[in-house]
Amino acid sequence: MWTLVGLLLGAVHIAFAGAYFYLTWHHKYWQKRGVVTAEPLTILGTYPGILADKSRSLILDVQEVYNKYKTQHRAVGTFLTRQPQLLVLDPALAHEVLVDKFSNFRDTITSSYVGHNPDDKFVHISPFFSAGDDWKRRRTENGGGLTPSKLKMAFTIWEQSGKKLLEYMERARHEQGDIIETRDLAYRFMANTMADFIWGIDAGSLTSAVGEISPFQKTSTAFTITAFQSIIRFNKSLVAPFLRKLLQMRFFTKDSDEFYLQLTRDAIKLRQSGSGSDRTDYLSHLMQLQQRGNCIADSVGYALSVLLDGYETSAAVLYHLLYTLSENHEEQEKLRTELTEALHAEEHISYEKLNALPYLDQCLNESLRLTSPIGFFMRICTKATQLDLGNGKVADLEPGTSVMIPAYQFHHDDGFYTEASRFQPERFDNGAATVLTKRGCFLPFGDGPRVCLGMRVGQLSVKTAILHILTQYQVEQTEKVPMDADSGLGIFLNGDVRLKYTKCL
Repeated sequence: MWTLVGLLLGAVHIAFAGAYFYLTWHHKYWQKRGVVTAEPLTILGTYPGILADKSRSLILDVQEVYNKYKTQHRAVGTFLTRQPQLLVLDPALAHEVLVDKFSNFRDTITSSYVGHNPDDKFVHISPFFSAGDDWKRRRTENGGGLTPSKLKMAFTIWEQSGKKLLEYMERARHEQGDIIETRDLAYRFMANTMADFIWGIDAGSLTSAVGEISPFQKTSTAFTITAFQSIIRFNKSLVAPFLRKLLQMRFFTKDSDEFYLQLTRDAIKLRQSGSGSDRTDYLSHLMQLQQRGNCIADSVGYALSVLLDGYETSAAVLYHLLYTLSENHEEQEKLRTELTEALHAEEHISYEKLNALPYLDQCLNESLRLTSPIGFFMRICTKATQLDLGNGKVADLEPGTSVMIPAYQFHHDDGFYTEASRFQPERFDNGAATVLTKRGCFLPFGDGPRVCLGMRVGQLSVKTAILHILTQYQVEQTEKVPMDADSGLGIFLNGDVRLKYTKCL
């Protein structure tokens, strides 16, 4: 009996020892290469938040390391679970990785999220999840429908969405009073705009009864929530990557795949029947690609790529900007004056005029900096390269090693932005956004050849909504909403965003 107990205890000890050695096997990786190492906080790596629930955040774990080492080092070695990763602390080095040496850092960690489940058939088509030459081809095809000239021709879609937004707000004020939950309002506007632009349909999010959630909005919200949760889930699985294949992990759900596949088929069939054949939108671009040989799966994958960029994050930027303007009355009034004068001058604002309003640009850039909807960017070394760490030290990176660019930390660093926690749009005056991006410390969309494909779509959507809302309403704050860290990509308003909208005199 005791012999059996002893054998069992021995087996348990051996199992624990094996697990310990597996999890800590790489902990001398950076030390052996002469790179200063942020010692792993646990056997699960430098950032326990990546494996925790909402009680701990990856963003705040990165902040601890950033604060400790940023004044003395350009980068430090860290561990994403058990995987060695270089955390960049110097924005100039970030620019080098994202732009100057892009060919050595072509891939992103998201490209490792696909290929584990044969039924997950649309995610790998998105450039965001592609690698190598596949990425280059897909980005060219995907982005061909998002150029400034294409968006200019499709601008009527945004104008109509803006009018529908005001009509919905008036109905909501008539039925429920001047206080409107603005997170929901932002999602409604983005759902309407994306459905019209990508598929040429009315999402019903702004034309339905007040408070009613349309099927498109419901599915799209679930789709984007699942996508961000999947990023967290796949990052957690880095502790044992073999589980991805074993468990056949997928990124998008089967239900959402079926919904958007049928939606795309129906939209194409309707367009082929002659309905909306004269429209310039993303659906017309997808149909052109099909004429060149693309299949329906390519069309769905590209459509979902635009939706992922233009729905959740754009809505977040919009309701954060409205909330911020509600507590910064002088800035709100200054912006309203610019928008009102632009409308009075033309009566019908053009795509070019909307994108040339300086203070609107400044407010949007400052909101992007403060919100940082994507808190960090991860790049994979695809070709052996060296990075200068200063003081005669060099980091030799081998293919497969990941690099983290902590955009959130750069955006909130008083060393780069005076009083970084304050909303000061003027800091982006006179083209400062371009200068700051080249310095590597303003990265709301990343930088370089893999800069966010949906950048222009997202900016256009937020600007259009702000134009329509602020020229009609004064926005007031009714209650403070705390900023809170999630367990994944950033720090956001946590709770209902109930703002008061009063008609301008």
